[in-house]
Amino acid sequence: MKNAPVVDVAGRCIVCHQGRLYALIEDQGRPRVIWDYVINAHVPGPLVIAPDGTLRAHAADGLLHALNAEGKHVFLPAQVGEPLGWAAPIVDRAGNTFVCSYEGGLLRVDPQGKPARPLFFRSRRKFDAPGLLVGNLLYLGSEDPYVVAIDVSGPSGEAVWNTTAEQGLVGGCVNSSPALAADGSIVVAVRGETVVALDPSGSLAWRLDMPGQVLGSPVIDRHGHIHVGVSQAPWGKTPSGGLVCIDGNSHRVRWQYETRAPVESTPVIGDDDVLYFGDNSGLVHAVDLQGKVQWTAQFEAAVRSPGALIAPHRVAFGLDNGTLVVLECSSKALAAEGWPSSQIRVLP
Repeated sequence: MKNAPVVDVAGRCIVCHQGRLYALIEDQGRPRVIWDYVINAHVPGPLVIAPDGTLRAHAADGLLHALNAEGKHVFLPAQVGEPLGWAAPIVDRAGNTFVCSYEGGLLRVDPQGKPARPLFFRSRRKFDAPGLLVGNLLYLGSEDPYVVAIDVSGPSGEAVWNTTAEQGLVGGCVNSSPALAADGSIVVAVRGETVVALDPSGSLAWRLDMPGQVLGSPVIDRHGHIHVGVSQAPWGKTPSGGLVCIDGNSHRVRWQYETRAPVESTPVIGDDDVLYFGDNSGLVHAVDLQGKVQWTAQFEAAVRSPGALIAPHRVAFGLDNGTLVVLECSSKALAAEGWPSSQIRVLP
């Protein structure tokens, strides 16, 4: 379970496991299934809650599923082609769903579930990453050294940034979710060892080399500081990792919290300024905004999924052995300010 569970408008925790979607609630300290839905295929990317509260899942057999809060079809499963491993459907406020094509480019499915042909946005680039939709602009990482900005308001998508002028150039592959900073810059974790911020014109705002490979997504606290996990595997040494805090003003490392195993898990920030994340040794960490550990919890399998605050005082993670774990925590909800999680969202 490399992806975090999502929470629908009814407060139900939804997970994908062995070809099924499950909607869960807590009942006297135990999970209770409200509904389940058979997909019969693996869902490699994240589940997505649309702005209207409906759910999207892109399965390995090429079908896009759209469900309401009761687990019923919004439209019949639509054939959109094989999914990419990290990409996720993006749903705008009109109910259109944008899907990153396995062959490159972008496909649009209308609110009735009809895929538009030909491709909505033609490109040889594979956008193997979750996107960020701000107004009519969709920001997407790709498997070449660029982040692209696409205007999705028309009958076909139009590139806003000119890659030949190096707009959107980040220098490496991006498989993670972008984060939106308070100044409007787009912060992305490059899969190598770099975090980059692009201004709205696509120009480089700043760049910071990291002390390890960045495999998760950046999150931003209410002070504007950026937090990312790192994985370190020096030749001949035991792999390790940590959580790195980047100062939002100087764009330099403020502090680094070290872990005994690589960190691929994206942290989630609670309303009491605590960050929750996992590492590949099976340890879940709760760390404050000064980098001080509050508690840890050990599990029997690696924790690569992002953290998700699914209810007051409840934080959830998926384990590599297919187990969902829910822990008691001090946070009542997501932090109200900043960009506290990697959950896909659509902004006005």
